[in-house]
Amino acid sequence: MAHPATGTVTIAGAALRTRHAGRGEPVLLTHGVPGDLESLAPVADLLAGSCHAVTVSLRHAGPGPHGTRGFGTAEQREDMRDLIRALGLGPVHLVAWSYSAHAAMALTAGHPELVRSLMVFEPGFATEDQGELEAVQQDMGAAFGPVFAALAEGTAEDALRRSIDAAAGEEGWFERQPARIRAVHRRNAHMLPLLLTQSAPLPLDRQTLASIGRPVTVAWGTCTRRCYRIVSKAAARTIPAARAVSVERANHLLPEADPGAFAGEVAAHLRWAGGPADRPQPATSSSSP
Repeated sequence: MAHPATGTVTIAGAALRTRHAGRGEPVLLTHGVPGDLESLAPVADLLAGSCHAVTVSLRHAGPGPHGTRGFGTAEQREDMRDLIRALGLGPVHLVAWSYSAHAAMALTAGHPELVRSLMVFEPGFATEDQGELEAVQQDMGAAFGPVFAALAEGTAEDALRRSIDAAAGEEGWFERQPARIRAVHRRNAHMLPLLLTQSAPLPLDRQTLASIGRPVTVAWGTCTRRCYRIVSKAAARTIPAARAVSVERANHLLPEADPGAFAGEVAAHLRWAGGPADRPQPATSSSSP
């Protein structure tokens, strides 16, 4: 595989860094919080033998400039739309993880001409079932309440550690990760306080999700937190003909913790959706420090 190429796209004053690996049909992979274009770079490299795999540092990730748009799901949808158009890649196979999956679903519903297929791994949005919503809010509070308390006290490193451990559902997870992964988290830790001041979440009601007419895979891990599992299943049953995938022994951080396994899930989605059919390349040093 040729050495990945990097670039920068300026959108509404923000310098969005991009990384391109491979050739063929475009597959755009978007990260969660805290993350950047390196979060899914190992996954992109594994897919590059059969497609043009692109990762991006979304607005407010990395050093900036971050431009004139605020932080929130609506702004991420606008940035994804403008990025795909600016790169001239549409329609893309869009693969979104965690926070960015909310915007990816909204983009697919509102701009289907830009999205060939969609795969979301453990998305976040407010399910409309009251019982489920209460369960999600309870688990989210238990998991991330200590994170926001640490942020309020100004202990950024403790907030970062708590947030990663909470997402994984396992104490000590952050410290056990390779140095490369911890470096990505640390350089994007400034994104965590933005969760407290983000814009109002973009509405994703049943009608919006039901309007999605592209091939969609919704995936979650069997070892993930209850809040992620509930929301993922709600999205899978609401989006017409969505392909629901439960990944064995995986938690919310699968895409960075096991790039090979996640690349395999993406490749399976692409085959099902009529995209590149080749298997990802064998994992090399993607999980090493």
